[in-house]
Amino acid sequence: MYELSFNGTMFKADIDNARAILGGICWSKGLHTVKRIVYYAGPPQPHPKGLPKLEHVTQIPPPPNNQQPPRPHPAWNALSKEVVRSSYFLRLAYSVSPERDFGAEADVDLNTVAGTLQWFDFPDPPKGQTFTQRRKLEIPGQGNLPMVMTDNKYEFDKELIEESWSFIKDDDFEIAFTRYFKLPEGGVEPPTQLARLPSWSDLAPLDPAEKWLVSIRSFAWEENSPEEVKKAVSQILEEKIFFDKFFTFEAVDRRDLDTRVPPPARTM
Repeated sequence: MYELSFNGTMFKADIDNARAILGGICWSKGLHTVKRIVYYAGPPQPHPKGLPKLEHVTQIPPPPNNQQPPRPHPAWNALSKEVVRSSYFLRLAYSVSPERDFGAEADVDLNTVAGTLQWFDFPDPPKGQTFTQRRKLEIPGQGNLPMVMTDNKYEFDKELIEESWSFIKDDDFEIAFTRYFKLPEGGVEPPTQLARLPSWSDLAPLDPAEKWLVSIRSFAWEENSPEEVKKAVSQILEEKIFFDKFFTFEAVDRRDLDTRVPPPARTM
């Protein structure tokens, strides 16, 4: 899949008005999500090895008749072909609840929780356009993701909390407001992911100015189809003209989105 986007920032004080505007445009209250994002760094260059060890991959919930599939989802093979060419940072995304999961007294084993594996390619060159275009692959509903990362020599790097409000316009065009929160470091070397999340009220914004990231996105679901990509380009440019009335979009240096190097402070 190709994801095309324009991006900007918004102050915290403006987010409620922005959501109200989007609610009227999209006839929706928007979808509010909170996710725990865990980053894993791939084996160093010059010898990335892909993902050859997938025997611990599971599906959550399991498929009907309680039998595990004979082999992992086909997207794993597609991803392995990409990460064998270059060493990338991969994201594990877990849905969490401020009321249920933060400040809990019990430890959490992320191997037992359904997560989504996310991979983003290095963005394509601008080609005269100011939007960001990059390939994206997601594999949802996966168990044992930290175990699979370790099996394939990926190393834990860091984790953040991602909060977002997203709105859908015309069935497939997305407008999203996103911000990130720091998590306390474990104080050990090498760093490890937390067994328990702190209280929601104790989280500190990643951006000291407490700005939200504003993104408008179109998608080419069939990335090998020139017609699909052309349609997505036409859509993002048309919607950009409309949303310029409400938001200020900024040019993004594609090097800031290079997922072959450590994630930048401003995460997309």
